[in-house]
Amino acid sequence: MNKRWKTAGILGSVLVVSAGAGTLVYADDTSTEVTNDNSTASVLETADWGNMAAADVKTYANIRVAASEEADKAGVLPKGAAATVLGQESDWTKIVSGEIEGYVKTELLVFADEAKNLYEETYGNQGVVDASSLRIRKTPSMDGDVIGSKSRGSMVKILGQEGDWYQVEYGNDSQGYMFAEYINIEEVTALTMEEYQEQQAAAAGSASVTAGSGELNLLAAIIECEAGGESHTGKVAVGAVIMNRVRSGQFPNSITEVVYQSGQFSPVASGRLAAVLSRGARSDCFQAAQEALNGSNPIGGALYFNSGSGRGQQIGNQHFF
Repeated sequence: MNKRWKTAGILGSVLVVSAGAGTLVYADDTSTEVTNDNSTASVLETADWGNMAAADVKTYANIRVAASEEADKAGVLPKGAAATVLGQESDWTKIVSGEIEGYVKTELLVFADEAKNLYEETYGNQGVVDASSLRIRKTPSMDGDVIGSKSRGSMVKILGQEGDWYQVEYGNDSQGYMFAEYINIEEVTALTMEEYQEQQAAAAGSASVTAGSGELNLLAAIIECEAGGESHTGKVAVGAVIMNRVRSGQFPNSITEVVYQSGQFSPVASGRLAAVLSRGARSDCFQAAQEALNGSNPIGGALYFNSGSGRGQQIGNQHFF
């Protein structure tokens, strides 16, 4: 999926949320003056999705230059990608998304809150730090206690916004606040067909991650522990979460470190993982592990899963978000 980097604001709207240029940001041990002139839009701050839609499809929806299947393609709207609704004509909806404007079959879209939920389930709300070192505070204030920091390029999971601050996930179960102006929001919008094909080719070329036999054994074992009773897709999905973490700046960069990261996977603490490793994981779990290593991914950018809530994409008895 295409990922365009944006900063604070609202997609498809005139409202812009900005802390203003020249704001004093406490980035290192000493304060640093940073200027940021960005004022483009982001779906994260779109409080009202009443005039927005998302593509409810497996791959992408065609965007036509006119309300007809015979019309030329203006581009494509990837699964879950957001668009602003401009109007409707018969069984077509006119949208604008990114730099592309055109018509999509209405039956391929969901709207308002359903669109918001689909977008978040597909892509989540993540951002990238755009400051040399940005502090995480306990409260949304420069006077709030500092509980950590993130360096430039670090990924952060954004839970919400309070004024000029993003509420972010920090640590295993902790939350904090980071100054919003210096976090670029990941945003997925429409593409030309050429862009879509290039992006898919690039993703396929970089999806595979090399792992030794020990890490393959470990990945298969944790899949058996977490999804042994799930479908093949459910098993691959758990493997994909781990591979997403390996690639993410929020987590360690190896399968071993991700699996054994403190507080992340209960079978590690319970001893069940060690027991499965000692006898060897089942063959079906090895197959799922190998597919995840090769880039198979039924859950997009999800970094978490559980069986206790309805949040995110459901596969079998588990939800991925």
